Amino acid sequence: MKKLLLTFSFAAMLLSAKAQIIITGAMYDPAGGDAPAVGTANGSYIHKGGYEYIQFMATEDIDFATKPFSVVTCINTGTLLAVDPTKGWAVGGTRSRKFNLVSGTAAKGTFFYVGGPEKTIAGYVTISSVYTPTLDISSSNWIRTIPYSDGSTNTDIFDGFGYSTTGLFPNSGANPVGIAVFAGTNVAPPAKPIDAIFIATANPISNNGVTYAGGGYTMPDNDRYESSAFFGSSTKNKYGFVFQDVAGFTADFGNFLKLGGVYDLDSKTWTTPRSANYVTLVPTKDAAGVAFATLSMIEGAGATVLPVKLASFTAIANKQGFVNLAWATASEKDNSHFEVTRSVNGIDFERLDDVKGNGTTATVNNYSYTDNSPAAGVNYYQLKQIDFDGKSTLSKVVTAKVGLNQSNIKVLANKTSITVNYQALANGKASFTVYSVSGAKLATVQQNVNVGANQLSIPVQLGNSLHLLKVVQGSESVSVKF
Repeated sequence: MKKLLLTFSFAAMLLSAKAQIIITGAMYDPAGGDAPAVGTANGSYIHKGGYEYIQFMATEDIDFATKPFSVVTCINTGTLLAVDPTKGWAVGGTRSRKFNLVSGTAAKGTFFYVGGPEKTIAGYVTISSVYTPTLDISSSNWIRTIPYSDGSTNTDIFDGFGYSTTGLFPNSGANPVGIAVFAGTNVAPPAKPIDAIFIATANPISNNGVTYAGGGYTMPDNDRYESSAFFGSSTKNKYGFVFQDVAGFTADFGNFLKLGGVYDLDSKTWTTPRSANYVTLVPTKDAAGVAFATLSMIEGAGATVLPVKLASFTAIANKQGFVNLAWATASEKDNSHFEVTRSVNGIDFERLDDVKGNGTTATVNNYSYTDNSPAAGVNYYQLKQIDFDGKSTLSKVVTAKVGLNQSNIKVLANKTSITVNYQALANGKASFTVYSVSGAKLATVQQNVNVGANQLSIPVQLGNSLHLLKVVQGSESVSVKF
């Protein structure tokens, strides 16, 4: 059974990665075997050479043809000997192998994959001697695949270095296994990775960490490491935080290591460090087990989260007495909806309505809502952003002052008078003037009013055409037709 332990340094207090690509997960234990040799038949299926894969997320839009990257994995099974620091991650042979990412694209905030060519979510199961693959995820964004179990010996089959292997991850041994991402395809020192993690496939030698005999693998500044020392060469990069398999894990049942943290796309920093979540994707070796896994199990809840980033939020009162709310998001992750709330005192908010979110996206999305019945005076607005899992975040509070508008005035007319119901915004004197449709003044009244509801009657001779009532109080004025 593969027992994986993520080993990160607590000494790395800086969570800054500023990486264009971050590591978010790995299929380390596919069902049915890690990498049956290329050409091996299983029923009517001919294996392509590798079921293991690594999951990444782009933190900006990337065109790999114009901006290449590379991924290096290292296996240190059976040895605690230091890697030659002049070679580091590029040591090659049986210890490290490289994938060049030189074609394809990845949109900001989206997952992509690198690994073996099978492209199933969790390997395969043999049922009644018939090969049955798990969910086909070939439609996901695969940037680079290599058939790493081609059976060749002492031959570099990867991109630049790395021998053929029966697995990207070993099945036993407590020694650390690394995954690193580099900008460009030259990974030899002094190049340092932009993101890297180490895992282990058995119980750690010590919860307090091990000194990796002088190190040799350079590290980045990220959520769990510092770049000031080789991995394991000092207490800065020791086993300081251990993730153990949960009870009940069984080998070859499609066990996926999902790294969950909170990564801010704007500042490109980790606001919450990654932690390990282990997901069994093939709970039983039968048809039900094969059909169990969905893509959301490796890309959904528990995965690295990009918080909903509110780029702007405004409230503007219009001439009709309504308030137009507008907001935009720079990115969204599992965004179910926004709850629009309003307050008249800035303290007690009430729900007005819900506006549907856009789920997960790294593109700008614009939203709007109109409050058709704001209170007179200052209105306070706040958004409550709610994820699919029910978690919520409150926005800043914005205000809009609603002055006199047509909703403040109601007119009831007959041939000899009109009755005016007026919602005043303040105490004071107000003038009420009636005009004909041609603009002739027919009547005017001045009256002291109080905040809130007021009613008055204005004697006036009205014709059969439209008329206009203009109300002026202080610096505010509004006109209504009747």
